[in-house]
Amino acid sequence: MTYLGFHLAFNLPVLVVLFFLSGRGIWPMEMVLVMTGVLGIVVAFTSPWDNWAVSRGIWDFPPERVRFRVGRLPIEEYAFFVIQSLEVMWLSWILLRWVEPPHGAPQPRWIGEPQVLRQIAFLFIAWAGCGVALQKWPERERRIHYAWHLIYWFLPVVALQWIVAGPMLRAYAFHVWVPTLTIGTYLCLADWYAIRQGIWFFDPKQITGLKIGGIMPWEEAAFFYMTSLLVSQTFLILLPAGLR
Repeated sequence: MTYLGFHLAFNLPVLVVLFFLSGRGIWPMEMVLVMTGVLGIVVAFTSPWDNWAVSRGIWDFPPERVRFRVGRLPIEEYAFFVIQSLEVMWLSWILLRWVEPPHGAPQPRWIGEPQVLRQIAFLFIAWAGCGVALQKWPERERRIHYAWHLIYWFLPVVALQWIVAGPMLRAYAFHVWVPTLTIGTYLCLADWYAIRQGIWFFDPKQITGLKIGGIMPWEEAAFFYMTSLLVSQTFLILLPAGLR
């Protein structure tokens, strides 16, 4: 199976079902703009992360399984960024329509508020300090490359979201965690199959070695859940209050 065949077999049916359940494209313009913005953020943020990992050999794709590459990534990998994000956002939108949201939930704080800026500054200093203090650690312990690359890149963004909208995200816990766990788990199962079929592979020297079902590195599962969480939270934060 090729990477394109993987999308057609595993992701296309899910997209079609979620598309129809979410309103068959008849969405408020504000929601469409938010979706477009989230997709732009995801592609811009994840592309350099993924390109760097492939350049270091943490994972890669057999040439015969992909069509062509943009940079170091197959075009199908860029498509995956969009597909996963749409799956999470459409499921989130379905739940907002089917499950009554909490009344009187707090709104996200304005990022320009002095207190918010102080907390973001502290987060940035802590992030940069960890990067400087631990920069040699992944080189000494190559088996943590994937885990470090994942946590150091994505966890600060989760923290940033909670600085800006922590009370709101707690109030909308159902609408955040159901899409995260549903799409994350489905993608883990699909990924397990793809690894088994050799559609992509990992350098055994750059993962800790703990594998789910003897096939999928735990870091890969963490990636699916963490990125699904980021998309789910970003979508809710950016949606106008009247649409939540």
